[in-house]
Amino acid sequence: MDAQTVANRLPGWIAGQYPEATAISLDNLRSPGGGYSNETWLFDLVWTRKGHPSRLPLVFRLQPTEAGTFPEYDLAFQYRCMERLAGSGIPVPRLFGFCADSHLMGAPFYLMEQIPGRAPAENPPYALEGWLKDSFPEDQRKIWEQGVDILAAVARLDWRALGFTELDRPALGATPLAQMIAQYRSYLVWVERRRRPYPFLHQALDWVEAHPPADEPVTLCWGDAKLGNLMFEGSHCTAALDWESAHLGNPVSDLGWMLMLDFALSEAIGIPRLPGFPDRAQTRARWEAQSGFSARDLEYYEFFSAMKFATIMASITWTFIRKGLLPEDTTMDIRNTGTAALEIYSRRIGLDLGITPGVGP
Repeated sequence: MDAQTVANRLPGWIAGQYPEATAISLDNLRSPGGGYSNETWLFDLVWTRKGHPSRLPLVFRLQPTEAGTFPEYDLAFQYRCMERLAGSGIPVPRLFGFCADSHLMGAPFYLMEQIPGRAPAENPPYALEGWLKDSFPEDQRKIWEQGVDILAAVARLDWRALGFTELDRPALGATPLAQMIAQYRSYLVWVERRRRPYPFLHQALDWVEAHPPADEPVTLCWGDAKLGNLMFEGSHCTAALDWESAHLGNPVSDLGWMLMLDFALSEAIGIPRLPGFPDRAQTRARWEAQSGFSARDLEYYEFFSAMKFATIMASITWTFIRKGLLPEDTTMDIRNTGTAALEIYSRRIGLDLGITPGVGP
């Protein structure tokens, strides 16, 4: 999708959704870059509504028309997630309409408010450079703790009352964990078909399946719980974004993902963790106090998270090759931040996956 097409077609659709508005135009239309899921554009909606001219910063998200990092995307589900979370205490953006019809833009799309603030970068890692690294340690601490508190708040939600029962998929397994394992088995096979086999990922997933925790609680899980999906003004969190991976499961899985990813982007690749961040034990204690749940299965979910991340990185590698960003003979699919973390976590549980340590080109 090019900028001119968006500028030409979107105002008419907005007029249909808001018939009381006139003089509709888009200003400052631009692509933010980054991300591997949805095509995203930022713009200012200039309009006169109910007699009052105004300028409203919005985000336009278009569903991909071909497989990217994942085999399929459900933009409608992402929109429903944010609709259900509105007013729940989770800081999601205000929504401005969803279009399921592909005729206008070639794919479904939605509009949401553009949140002021900035998110910590992952490429290069925020522990290496950028505004978060340059922040005072006290501000780093506040930012990390707000992230932990949002995970805890998600865990406390009444997912049934909010309409998230659709996330239960008993055809895939008897429990949310069994369903997630089945999903990743299927996903891993799909990733392998694109490039090459990854026996160490199968071995890791076999371990996950063979050692399930007992008597797990079931809550709503964000699924992509990380600092990179949070927006901040100063040290204040303004929004939690990207709900495409929301699922039911043990709430500690979100904490495991957040801790694993921070580890993968810092210590796992030889970068010191940010000095203001509370350590793992402090983070665990805060999450337990805020959520009301035990983190007894944290180690299990950190390992599972590393396996997931390594699989996603293998898929991203293929996407980069296809786009000409990496050569055909790259080893990034087996030597990356995800596999670096997975190798360390596997040693901690006494599992030899045969991974070559390090990050490759």
